[in-house]
Amino acid sequence: MSAAFAKLHSKIQEAIWNQQWDELRPLQVDAIQAVLDSNDHLILASATASGKTEAAFLPILSQLAAEPADSVQALYVSPLKALINDQFRRLEDLCAYAQIPVHRWHGDVSATDKQRLRKRPGGVLLITPESLESQFINHDRYLRRIYAHLQFVVIDELHSFLDNVRGIHLRSLLARLNIAAAVNPRRLGLSATIGDFAPAQAFLCADAPCAVRVLQDSSQQKELRVGVKAHVELPEAGESDERDPTSSSAPAGLAAIAEDIAQRFRTESNLIFCNSRRQTELLADKLRVLVEREHWPRNPFLLHHGSLSRELREDAERELKSGQPVTAICTSTLEMGIDLGAVRAIGQVGPTWSVTSLVQRLGRSGRREGEPQILRLYTLDDAVTEHSSLTDRLFPELIRAIALLELHREHWLEPPESDRFHFSTCVHQVLSVLRQTGGALAAHLHDVLCRRGAFQRIDQGQFENLLHGLAEKELIEQMQTGEIILAPTGERIVESRDFYAAFASRIEYRIEHDGQPIGVLSQDNIPAEGEFLLLAGRRWRVNLIDHGSKRVSVSPAKGWKQPQFTGGIGALHPVITQRMKRVLIDESGYPFLNIAATQLLAEARQVFVRADLNAHDAVISLNGVEWFPWHGSRVLLTLELCAKADGLKTDRDDLSIRYQKLAVADFVGHRARIASGAFTADQLMMLVPDLQRDRFDEYVPEALLRQAFVAEALDLPGAQMAAAAPEKG
Repeated sequence: MSAAFAKLHSKIQEAIWNQQWDELRPLQVDAIQAVLDSNDHLILASATASGKTEAAFLPILSQLAAEPADSVQALYVSPLKALINDQFRRLEDLCAYAQIPVHRWHGDVSATDKQRLRKRPGGVLLITPESLESQFINHDRYLRRIYAHLQFVVIDELHSFLDNVRGIHLRSLLARLNIAAAVNPRRLGLSATIGDFAPAQAFLCADAPCAVRVLQDSSQQKELRVGVKAHVELPEAGESDERDPTSSSAPAGLAAIAEDIAQRFRTESNLIFCNSRRQTELLADKLRVLVEREHWPRNPFLLHHGSLSRELREDAERELKSGQPVTAICTSTLEMGIDLGAVRAIGQVGPTWSVTSLVQRLGRSGRREGEPQILRLYTLDDAVTEHSSLTDRLFPELIRAIALLELHREHWLEPPESDRFHFSTCVHQVLSVLRQTGGALAAHLHDVLCRRGAFQRIDQGQFENLLHGLAEKELIEQMQTGEIILAPTGERIVESRDFYAAFASRIEYRIEHDGQPIGVLSQDNIPAEGEFLLLAGRRWRVNLIDHGSKRVSVSPAKGWKQPQFTGGIGALHPVITQRMKRVLIDESGYPFLNIAATQLLAEARQVFVRADLNAHDAVISLNGVEWFPWHGSRVLLTLELCAKADGLKTDRDDLSIRYQKLAVADFVGHRARIASGAFTADQLMMLVPDLQRDRFDEYVPEALLRQAFVAEALDLPGAQMAAAAPEKG
């Protein structure tokens, strides 16, 4: 063992010896020295399954063993309850030798265990942001006692918190915890997928990002084996039922993907990621039909997504850890770092929308020493017909897949957004602080939440407008003493069961068969009684919908219809769309493509050349103009609003915006107006009928929502740049 090992407490050394470690990994050596020899905040960045958790906790536990205290001394924050349960077992093994208590706090932990922590706090506490929120709401009087000697906050999967609703919520809670418990703990962030460390450093320490030291281990890079198979979905193929086994025609589209998956993922443990719950259900159904048709002794394909019951998800996780040959068809629910054992390969049906997501999913395989990461990526574009748009003729899924893989090869990752106001989450935190304190002056609220808190982008004037809006909506009221308190409407919101989460929640109905939970569906996605649905990879008939109890009773069926789920559509960063254009321009081949993919790429390049899209980014036809800015999704939205401001009819897809029945001269004039700055942000935002995107936006004054929409959804400078781009040739 190294000199770093000698720095550890003897009981932690004993734990390492008893786990039969041969040596410490490089990141663990660096982290031990950085934690024990400095007071820096830290980011530990390395590949998945490289020992980041131990790198953080070996020195932390050594310090706790040497200086125990009668409060929680290390707080571990995770985005997932399942990840907390997984890490709890790992930390228990390390802590047992030093007799350091380890606690969990989330929705599935018993009230008895939570009460035990409140009475005798100590050691390490593992928690989600929502459960930390619940402590402020329900157990404020215990906060100082629980966290009086807090020395460390460890944030796992740090990238998943960077400047989104859960992230700003967590930042606010941690700032409030510092104030409530009078502590200033060191912060450690763990991640495998951060490209630009500056936003992550600002997340951990907004006042002094340079005080956050980055420890990066590049020695754990895995060999990557990639194969891309391209498929096209025939018109109406998604509505077809099981294939006639006597048919001589080869399966196409998703059916062909299912047959390939059945052949290649039948043995060992694997994960198949889809970009939507709808696609997971369709794929699982086709695999079930195939298994029954071929009379397999068992179905090795499981399902795992957010609309399934907790019981079914946990069953799938146990199966994956059992060592049996099973493959889970999943969404991002299994993207995080839950230890699922030896996952051999990753399948991806449809390219991800970001390189970050692709890297995260890749990290689920090859976790054992010496094993490669294996990815089989399936693209599913629409078959070209006489009605196909120019974008469809470019086979955008295939081109996006190539672009993502090339950017991954170059180690590029999307930077997190850093321009959001988060007014909705600020409303949530105003209500939370008022519930916690019973009442507060406006100046105190601004100090806790904005000046010393997470909402530093919201200035004092905007904050006052926000409070006035909440008063107009009767969520808060002001006493004669000047104190602001919760009004009855605000009280009801805070007392609701789902208040702890700052992100939006849907009205969901519980789907049951014989009283056993199968999953949940949002109210808008439930078929009528007597109709059919796909859920948990099986076909069901809806027997009874009880709107009072929000329960749906179903029974097994042979009929089915397309499942309806919200989500599944993502936004593309400008770097990705620009790389897609480069893929179409280049003449080079890609060794990871199969024959069909190579042929479709050649066809797409021919279409690109015939349309002269390298020299001209707009194509004129009898139906109007199709413009390819290649500047990402936000620019396309901005251009759509510019067209609306000029009274033009348009529709857009992931790559282009189409102007219907528009003369060339009119398009040229419209484009020149965009380039010259004729359209203002104030003008464009007035054209958006519904500015509400986050959970509490309905309580945010419209003027603030418009400011947020301009900053967070539009890219007027990018649109002007795209419009001013010179034509080649």
